[in-house]
Amino acid sequence: MNARTITSRFALTSGLLLGMLAQLPATAQETDHWTPDRTAWGDPNLQGVYTFSTLTPLERPEALGDKATYTAEELAEAELQNIVQPTSAATPTADGTNDENLRGNEYNAFWASNEKGRLVGRTSLIVDPPNGRLPPLTERGQQIYDERVAELATRQVGEEPNIYTLYDTWEDHPVYTRCVARPMPRIKQAYNHGLQILQTPDYVVIYYESMHDTRVIPLDGRPHIASNIHQWNGDARGHWEGDTLVVDWRNFTDKQDFRDIGLPQGNTRLVERITKIDENTIEYEVTVHDPMTWTQPWTLVAPWRADDPSFQNPEDLYEFACHEGNYRMMENSLNGSKTLRETYAVPK
Repeated sequence: MNARTITSRFALTSGLLLGMLAQLPATAQETDHWTPDRTAWGDPNLQGVYTFSTLTPLERPEALGDKATYTAEELAEAELQNIVQPTSAATPTADGTNDENLRGNEYNAFWASNEKGRLVGRTSLIVDPPNGRLPPLTERGQQIYDERVAELATRQVGEEPNIYTLYDTWEDHPVYTRCVARPMPRIKQAYNHGLQILQTPDYVVIYYESMHDTRVIPLDGRPHIASNIHQWNGDARGHWEGDTLVVDWRNFTDKQDFRDIGLPQGNTRLVERITKIDENTIEYEVTVHDPMTWTQPWTLVAPWRADDPSFQNPEDLYEFACHEGNYRMMENSLNGSKTLRETYAVPK
């Protein structure tokens, strides 16, 4: 078992839950009295290593209706259940041994068993719309989504719970599977939730542990690149509004899908507000603008935390050993798809 798994489990269960009973997580509005340290040149000091892992879902579960927040008692109980209970039957045991269900899933269990984060006081990361859920798609957005779902269905064989997806070419795989990039913004993912922030007077750099993505955000007022140039991670420009770093982020490529659900990001504009609200927490707020896809803008707020014992130093960020192209995985998946076609007598 890795040090990240052992440290996270026991530190979180022993220390954090007591604090949860005391108060819900703070927000920027509730911590206006707190003043962040300054850099040598006078900007708010955001530098450090953080994790953006969280147990809070992006969308509020429909069963919760209008319930926007948890009580302190509900939050503590939910934290206890999620931290103490294994992630799955494939979670390594505390003594470092693996049970029978772990076989074949060692890689994912190694990374995902304890990188679950915590709950925030809200029932969803989305704060607008007020129902805590994604807004409806536009007619065009729904059409694109339906077309991609239908296309995917033509490449699936088997019956529940064993559904297999056929990959006849490397282009059938999402770009993150091919180790090119992950969709932005980074909200929730299975593992490698670490990031590091670095600053100079003219730039803020955000380095993500996952997919070795590095965002270099100019602060010097330069214009965006031409609108016909599209990049994997878009084009960002930042400025300070008081103690908040505001980032205007655009020029994404349509080759990248929002959260891998078939919605291209080429028309997306993101506005980020990054504020350090206490010694160990950055409040990350992002508003998504895409009138071609969504019927209205929507906003989420999530914590970036510096108090997770697994993410304290740059050395805690693992090298993301996933090379661009990921050729062996591609070769295996294409050969596997060929075998599945023969097994299920599916013509190509």
